[in-house]
Amino acid sequence: MAASTTMDIKSQLEQATLAGKEFHKLFYEKFDKRRNLLNKLYMDTATMVWNGNPLEGGEAIIKFLDQLPTSEHTIDSLDCQPIPAAITQGQTTVMVIVGGWVKFEGNKRNFQFTENFMLTRTQAGVWKIASDCFRYQE
Repeated sequence: MAASTTMDIKSQLEQATLAGKEFHKLFYEKFDKRRNLLNKLYMDTATMVWNGNPLEGGEAIIKFLDQLPTSEHTIDSLDCQPIPAAITQGQTTVMVIVGGWVKFEGNKRNFQFTENFMLTRTQAGVWKIASDCFRYQE
């Protein structure tokens, strides 16, 4: 592998890691404390699968999330990786994989979960959620 290719991949990985770290803190802080602001994080065309149940469009996703009880997330793991531009038609895209625990108001126990995000950088340079997949680990 050529040195320039290795450097480019390393740079992409660093960018993905930075984006994922910033994103997950912002996302779960909003989810737990200011859920009404989550709409700013999803693309209008975003998709979500919540425990096997599909949702399509940012508006439908936010409507669903707004119906969930108040929550508190604890994150145990975070992995971030760039998606090759050849797959995303040149769009800068990052996969963010999060694992941890969530407790919803009214439940006595915490639930282990994993959540996978595909983030896409808009022309304005803002990261938006293109795809979100949430699953309880029971």
